[in-house]
Amino acid sequence: MNEIVSESRDSIDEDLVRKKFPQLEVNETPIWMGAPTFLSYSPRYLLAVIIFSIHFIFYRVAVTVYAEGMEGFFYTFLRIIDQLFDLIDVFAFVIVMLLIARINHFLNISTSNLRTTLFLLVIGFIPSTWYVINIIDWILLLLGKEGLNVPEWFDTWFLALGIINTIMFLIYTVTSQFSYSYLITDKNIYIRRKILFFYNSITIFSLDELVNLKTHMSYFGKIMGYGNILPIVEENLEMQSKVKIQRVGFQKVIHIIKLLISYKIVKKELMKPPSECIFGVKKPMRVYELASELMDENNTESEI
Repeated sequence: MNEIVSESRDSIDEDLVRKKFPQLEVNETPIWMGAPTFLSYSPRYLLAVIIFSIHFIFYRVAVTVYAEGMEGFFYTFLRIIDQLFDLIDVFAFVIVMLLIARINHFLNISTSNLRTTLFLLVIGFIPSTWYVINIIDWILLLLGKEGLNVPEWFDTWFLALGIINTIMFLIYTVTSQFSYSYLITDKNIYIRRKILFFYNSITIFSLDELVNLKTHMSYFGKIMGYGNILPIVEENLEMQSKVKIQRVGFQKVIHIIKLLISYKIVKKELMKPPSECIFGVKKPMRVYELASELMDENNTESEI
């Protein structure tokens, strides 16, 4: 057996592996086990900081004028937010959060998924709901009906919502990070997803069925030593049809609007979520070499 395979096999606790992955067959040998690193989830933790920062900035802008007379980019930004807030009230927060959601989607990184985008949109529209409810309340009173009796929006609620929304996003992020475990044996690659006590699933890639393996490392990942290993099966190799669509008139307008809403940076690397690849593990090239060696050994045995 190859030296890298032997070293990896000898370094793991087989009893712990079999307890965590009870699907393993008796004659199956665990070779490597890993999980996403903290750094691989750093874009999500950074987004949590941004979410709180936006709420905190609007809280400070709404209750103080401490940026008056101050110089520098940050204070200039605060004054712009202040003017926008004075102009359209809480809808300024909606606009800023929509921009954050759009930029996050455009960057096409690990946080550019549908769930995160929807979360950003929802927390962006929360303050504006009070404004709409107050309008409805006012209309009901004009019609001589009983109002909704919903309290008016207080600017200090920006801070409270910032704390709540950030904690919610951090709980989701931490739960996601610790939900995934990866295992490579002499026969299969296992992707285990266990969300607390509510959900447990196993995805299995047979080494015999894999066509290839690919690695994906971001610029930051190359510096810090983490990355993804993508199992490639035959259906991943299907080529996209190159059909040229000609749009005219109103179709062009609709197409431009769709691009403004949904366009994101196209990356050469194949992006996969943690549930579909070995995501954010340490020393990805070593894991890649290990898995490739096991694939070669399996192919050799099958040919014999």
